[in-house]
Amino acid sequence: MINNKRISVIIPAYNEASRIAETLENLNEKWIDEIIVVNDGSADETAEIIKKYPVRLIDLKKNQGKGRAISEGIRHSTGDILVMVDADLGSSVKEIIKLVTPLLQEGLEVVIGIVPIRGGGRGFVRKVADLGLRFSTGKRMKAPLSGQRAFRREVLEYLLPFQEGFALEMGMNIRILKNNLKFTEVDCSFQHRVTRGDIGGYLHRLKQFIDILRCLWRLNREKNV
Repeated sequence: MINNKRISVIIPAYNEASRIAETLENLNEKWIDEIIVVNDGSADETAEIIKKYPVRLIDLKKNQGKGRAISEGIRHSTGDILVMVDADLGSSVKEIIKLVTPLLQEGLEVVIGIVPIRGGGRGFVRKVADLGLRFSTGKRMKAPLSGQRAFRREVLEYLLPFQEGFALEMGMNIRILKNNLKFTEVDCSFQHRVTRGDIGGYLHRLKQFIDILRCLWRLNREKNV
């Protein structure tokens, strides 16, 4: 708890057996009131590893995608401030304090972490996200695809329902901008697994691309976003 605000950290995890332990080991901060890990139908040992730590496990038997996993975690949370982080951040997960502090000191409603770009693809999906955001709202963000975010519980009414699949962040962005929520983006040193440059990596980025396009199509058809 910080400044009498309960802090809930929500982590969606899908086949993260190789990284989830290091991430959870580095979340032993006294100011964090609860950690909720949503095992999104993993086929590996993710759930068994999570059970070794003092966190709340939400074990989904079938993979439902990041948006639904986060929604399920929030449904079970009690925090005044909700923090979304990826399961593969390892020791760099300690950087989440940079997401929480501005919400307490500056009266903001949403904080998004700017994650350093290291390797991966050629930035095509990021460009699509940037163009789609400008088309939908006339505005830009520095890190439209960042999954490291913190926000006050009271803004959920503007952010829900979350978009499915890889469009979670893009859907949040459009709702943040169209509802004029007070947000900021902060530089962080998060380090996570980079999407490979092989066929699996390209298929992953193709799925991101399709999900983002679907999100833009859906939200731009809605009169009230």
